[in-house]
Amino acid sequence: MRQMSVLRRVSLAILALACAGIASGQSNWLDLENAPRLPAGPPVNFGTTQESFVTVGAWDFDPLNSSQTYTYPAALSASRYSTGGGTGFIAGPQLPDGAVLTSFTFDLCDSSAVAAHWTAAVVSCNSLDGVCAILGASVMSVSDVGTPCAAYTQDVSGLNYVVNNQDQRLALVAIPGANNTTNLLAGGLLGYKLQVSPAPLAATFGDVPTDHMFFQFIEALAKSGITGGCGGGNYCPDNPVTRGQMAVFLAKGFGLQFP
Repeated sequence: MRQMSVLRRVSLAILALACAGIASGQSNWLDLENAPRLPAGPPVNFGTTQESFVTVGAWDFDPLNSSQTYTYPAALSASRYSTGGGTGFIAGPQLPDGAVLTSFTFDLCDSSAVAAHWTAAVVSCNSLDGVCAILGASVMSVSDVGTPCAAYTQDVSGLNYVVNNQDQRLALVAIPGANNTTNLLAGGLLGYKLQVSPAPLAATFGDVPTDHMFFQFIEALAKSGITGGCGGGNYCPDNPVTRGQMAVFLAKGFGLQFP
């Protein structure tokens, strides 16, 4: 046990030394021993009212073209900066089909003393021809030598942009104003909410017509393969559900499986 403790402390010391030398005014001390333990948040992979998030790290961003070069401010750093080329970076986040995009955030550091800023935006691109359009408005970082890093967030829920992975591609684009550590890219964040599929024009079950108050939700269960009804082309919406039937609903709905 004592040997393991010593090895752990040595490993922490090596990590801390590797993180040294980051840009002035920024701390990158990696202290696993005393790191705060944040409470677990709400579920982020189901439900239609909770806003969920997909995070995109700096390492997920690729150069926009081959002329763009970059590096990291330290051996172990969760940010990167441009060293030349001036074209910027792009990342393709993965959001679930049918989700509604609600917000986006760019984590940017701007300590430029000559007003060289980041310009960043979320774009939607056609899957066939690759033509892209900006969603919402682009954001621009603000220079601050003392506290250069900030989260630039925009609410885009009013756009009612529905993720369509068959026809569209979402991308985060960030273009630096300087090719040095005064413009650091730490990553991005996309917020979204899941939603129930729109109601179809024709009914699947004979006892759940299109004007039934639960039509949309029952159809969503049927189309997802969670239920096949009660037999005879009916759903039996007013029948009680047994524990066995509940197990089928939940197991299929959450895709439960054992390793």
